[in-house]
Amino acid sequence: MPQTQGGNEQVKYISPDEVAELILAEPKRDDFLIIDVRSTDFPGGNLPGALNITTREFRNEQSLARLIKTHILPRPSLTLLILHCMRSQTRGPFAAQLLSRSPHLPSHVEVRVMEGGFAGWWKRFKGDRRRERLFEGLLEREKEEGKGEGGWEEVVEAKEGDEGEAEDSRALRGELGR
Repeated sequence: MPQTQGGNEQVKYISPDEVAELILAEPKRDDFLIIDVRSTDFPGGNLPGALNITTREFRNEQSLARLIKTHILPRPSLTLLILHCMRSQTRGPFAAQLLSRSPHLPSHVEVRVMEGGFAGWWKRFKGDRRRERLFEGLLEREKEEGKGEGGWEEVVEAKEGDEGEAEDSRALRGELGR
């Protein structure tokens, strides 16, 4: 089950395989919500049904309260929030920590970060026979570019600090002293 990583006792993780089970469950489940906090590195592919809410929406309690009122409270069966960014090393854990500490978050809702982020998801499931059910937007981008995954693969493979890394990830790491 979900684990705590990186010496941060506040952030708990969930594996990509556990998330895939939730997404592929029949009948469709409505007790979880995936929040993808990527910014410029979001276009091109995402987990099915994921909301794209960038980390700037988590910066203050007023924004968090609005986010919770808009996306969480209207879902009474919601018990699990799954957050991630590209690698789930900076932005995802940062947003999860702020969200889990918010007094506006219902106490029955757990917050988890998906291990490895979208890059880990992509590496784990890119060749999976259920690919069309595990990705949204990726196939459309491949068709638009007319060259397969090549362009998107460079973004997904970008390491922390690489030129391909999203600027908000780099900036947040600087703010956090990493």
